[in-house]
Amino acid sequence: MRLGVMVVAGLAVLVAAAQAIAQPAISFPPSRNFPMGTSPAAAPPPSFGAVPSFTAPLQPAPGTAGPAINTINPGALGSPLPFDPYSPNGPASAQFWSSPSPPPALPNSVLPPNPNAPAYGSQWAPSVTGQPNSLYPNGFGGPNSGYYDPYNALRLINDVRFRDTYVTSGNNPDDLGINDAEVSVTFTFPNFLTLGQPLFITPAFAIHNWDGPSDGIHNLPGSAYSAYLDLQFATDPNLTIGGEFGFRVGVYSGFDTFTKDSVRFQGLALGVTRITPTLTAKLGVMYIDRNDIKILPAGGLLWQPNPQLRVDIFFPQPRISQYVTTVGTYELWWYLAGEYGGGAWTVKPTDADPTQGIDINDFRASLGLEWSSPAGLNGFIEGGYVFKRKLVYTAPYEEFSLNDAWMVRAGVSY
Repeated sequence: MRLGVMVVAGLAVLVAAAQAIAQPAISFPPSRNFPMGTSPAAAPPPSFGAVPSFTAPLQPAPGTAGPAINTINPGALGSPLPFDPYSPNGPASAQFWSSPSPPPALPNSVLPPNPNAPAYGSQWAPSVTGQPNSLYPNGFGGPNSGYYDPYNALRLINDVRFRDTYVTSGNNPDDLGINDAEVSVTFTFPNFLTLGQPLFITPAFAIHNWDGPSDGIHNLPGSAYSAYLDLQFATDPNLTIGGEFGFRVGVYSGFDTFTKDSVRFQGLALGVTRITPTLTAKLGVMYIDRNDIKILPAGGLLWQPNPQLRVDIFFPQPRISQYVTTVGTYELWWYLAGEYGGGAWTVKPTDADPTQGIDINDFRASLGLEWSSPAGLNGFIEGGYVFKRKLVYTAPYEEFSLNDAWMVRAGVSY
């Protein structure tokens, strides 16, 4: 009897072993959460509290095969208004449209960048290849369903920004002091029209406070506002030839005036050619719909010889950015930038005057410092010089020269 039981048990073990040998080995495709050739065991998935970083592709330190360094994509704050008195941050061609450039990240990121993510906006945006994206790609009951996958999480709100600009005033009749406060929110819609790249939509509101001129002839109201809705789209930057496009509609007026001229339509169209892996050329036009100037040519060269340096020789907003150091969880960059500043509004210069259009035009050069962290809290502060200032009236047409001034500007985004 015992012999029969032992025989039956032995046969059961042999059958189970045979089935295990005959079963093909399970092959898991490399996870996008880990570098190719490594296993999840070598790099554990992030915890629920981990914050994915937003960064350009990681690159090893020069002369080594070690950890990546300084893969920061400088310019996390963008520029809120086309040539309004705000800082140019980020790629010059995107400054005009306040493109939400990827914030910088720490050198040793928790996760590598998503190779299939859109190149503009979050590097952790949903992939546009393979199976359809979902918030829970592994289902609710699978072995990996407990982990949050940043690649497949739709981040609708890309960032929220606030910044303030102060241009000094004086006691001379041809001085004009300016203080601008602006807030904006950027929404991201991945794979716009199945083209593989996201569409950015940004509503924003700004208050402009003016002090001067004080000659009794050339007057301005104490304040005005700007409110706009901005759309931005760019083709895959990995293409040899592509483009960047933008459309903006906004209301620019005094608080007690509104006419059909208060509504302005603006546009951006740039052709982009990648000459070498580190050199890109851009050429196109900006329709700024000012009273004095309607169209500006736009173009230049973008040179990125290494992850720590970005030289954007772009008219009308050139910029040079250089990595400085990492302090705690924040990475610091300094930058030197220029811009064609100002804006256009419909206002009543005094209560007794009829409504008319005005332009404030100037050139600005600034030196600044910006910082960012993988948690998404970014900021900048800069000082600059404002020159070749001009106040333009449309009814009747008149140009009034303003004194040069100094500028201080700061902002935060999350």
